[in-house]
Amino acid sequence: MKERNSDVAVTWIEKGLSEKDPEKKLHYFGLALELDPKNPVALNNKGMLLYKKGKFHEAIECYDKILKQYNMSRYLPALYNKALALKKMERFEAALTFMNRALKQQPDNDKIKLHVENLTLIVEGKEEIKPRKETQISIEKLAVNQVYVQWEPPAVSTLLAYEMKCSQKDIKYYKGFGEDLVKEKIIQDKLNRRAYCCGTCRYHKNELCQHKDTKAMSISLNAICRNFRPE
Repeated sequence: MKERNSDVAVTWIEKGLSEKDPEKKLHYFGLALELDPKNPVALNNKGMLLYKKGKFHEAIECYDKILKQYNMSRYLPALYNKALALKKMERFEAALTFMNRALKQQPDNDKIKLHVENLTLIVEGKEEIKPRKETQISIEKLAVNQVYVQWEPPAVSTLLAYEMKCSQKDIKYYKGFGEDLVKEKIIQDKLNRRAYCCGTCRYHKNELCQHKDTKAMSISLNAICRNFRPE
């Protein structure tokens, strides 16, 4: 039965790889993982699709499921893709760690080398961090009666700067004294537990978002967007 499930999963994976529509691709890889939850090809491709949707936390969960498997801790695609997702989340030191692990698997890969160089400069404070383009649903594309339900939190560094009432440039200074470490862990924990969500956002009122960019959009209290700021 297990072998049959694995064979059927491969069929769904092949459909996913040949499909052009991102949503259908995601659906096919999901079907494959229902039959073979540890399949690295399905997990990696699902992770890449989630990454493109701006769902970096969920993408990393896919890569971690690969890396935690026996003899898979050096799986290059998962190491590289996890590093990219961490970089998008502005967790630069962690991103550098995984990019270096990827480089060990393929030392002559010029693309990985460039990422390592770039991340090293950022971590050492020798290169400015470019503002990240936020991945959001445009208001025009949101149906009138549709409720925002996505989980797309702001970067931890963004929330840390807000909590510490300083700019992200100043955070580099504070890191030298370890002043932000406790707050950073608390913020990450609240995001992991989803204690930070639309329901605890300063812009939330009567299940509507009052942020200037949303035009009183209806929201799920368990969702979150890049504009989130705690009450």
